[in-house]
Amino acid sequence: MPVVKNLIFDLGNVLYDIDFAKMYGAFEKLGIPHFENHFTLNKSNQLFFDLEKGLVNETEFIERFNQLYNLNLSKQQIIDAWNALLVGYRKESIEWVKAHNEAYPTFLFSNTNQIHYDHFIPEFTRTIGGDFENLFKTPYYSHKMGQRKPDPAAFMHILDKEGLLAAETVFIDDNEPNIIAAASVGLRVLYLQPGMRVEKDLIIG
Repeated sequence: MPVVKNLIFDLGNVLYDIDFAKMYGAFEKLGIPHFENHFTLNKSNQLFFDLEKGLVNETEFIERFNQLYNLNLSKQQIIDAWNALLVGYRKESIEWVKAHNEAYPTFLFSNTNQIHYDHFIPEFTRTIGGDFENLFKTPYYSHKMGQRKPDPAAFMHILDKEGLLAAETVFIDDNEPNIIAAASVGLRVLYLQPGMRVEKDLIIG
């Protein structure tokens, strides 16, 4: 088996804790019960997929959100509830990346959106210190790529752009469909399930 030379990390529940229940509760308080019927990790109303692909901007998202639910919520109400799932960085996992990202070219591939991005990027500076994106040779975000996991083409885009060999590259994610898609293009994978952590479960030596 080829030696591991490169690492590609997911963000949510890999390097950063997220809690969908907190978001669902926040939207219920705003008059949208059972928000889990509209947005989950793998199944969503098209509006949320469009946001994750950068096909709608923040203003368009707020307008379409209110239209979708026949509400008149303020921009801040929607953003605060949307960001409620963002819990915080896994400091020990971040330290692991810092300790290894010179030995292994390290990348990020996250399904996210501009609203969440505008929250977690400055949060890193406040809570950890420094620039989050400096942890990686290149960070890839779905809303900037116009592609999202689990589309195999999104993985191929990164491999081709960075000149990486799939067999020498480990992809770490907490979502099984993403793991299956990554493996389908030849990437080595670590399925980080609940209770697992990068710093104890990613063995590359």
